[in-house]
Amino acid sequence: MKRLIVLLFFVGLTLTGYSQSKFDGFFQPVTKGKFVVNTKAMTPGTENLWLFRPAVSVSAIKLTHDKDTKQWTSSSFTSAGFGLGFQHYIDNGETIYNNFGFNLLMLYTAVPTETTETGISLAGTISALKFLDFGVGYDFDLKQVFGLMGIKYNF
Repeated sequence: MKRLIVLLFFVGLTLTGYSQSKFDGFFQPVTKGKFVVNTKAMTPGTENLWLFRPAVSVSAIKLTHDKDTKQWTSSSFTSAGFGLGFQHYIDNGETIYNNFGFNLLMLYTAVPTETTETGISLAGTISALKFLDFGVGYDFDLKQVFGLMGIKYNF
């Protein structure tokens, strides 16, 4: 089953209609030239580009639900991490702009508290307007789902 999912993932990447690899220039910013090369087969005026990029995230607010008190609690600057983003780029006339995207992140608890120890979390986020990041994750140490809001940077 895992092999089938991986196979479908890569088939999906190849069927997106772009002539270049989705990992092209993975650690480099998207330039106007790279955008033109990757979108040259598209109808003028409809150019947009999806690329995989590394993502770095700092979670500014972590929201968790306490099962005992049945209330939401928030923590500030709880974790930082890295992962893989699938970002959408458009040409706004002068520059190439990352307007939204999806990220899969591994977060490391940056500020342990009295109730939480240092640990690892896995999160999926949606990024908007280049820097804003919203999503959900799972803390493996607390065995708890959480929501997060923060900032991220993609190349």
